Amino acid sequence: MVQKKQNWAKSLTAAINLATSVGAVIGIGLFGGKWLDARFDTGNLYTILGFMLGAASAMKMLWDNLMKDSRKSTLREDQDKKDKSNS
Repeated sequence: MVQKKQNWAKSLTAAINLATSVGAVIGIGLFGGKWLDARFDTGNLYTILGFMLGAASAMKMLWDNLMKDSRKSTLREDQDKKDKSNS
């Protein structure tokens, strides 16, 4: 099976996009929690909850991205098998 060469710029763009998205989600949760703690004077309760919510959202984003890539790979392999059987 011949693997197609993947465009390095496209891969780099996807990695940077994912990294900034993960950082943004965690940062929004963290700083939103800090703001709520300052507003309601609750110690670190909302900061911790905000961070945990951001981290959980980031993990979900990573999981979805991994599953999307896995589906693409499976579809590509199925197409290669189909092309071989038609030859």
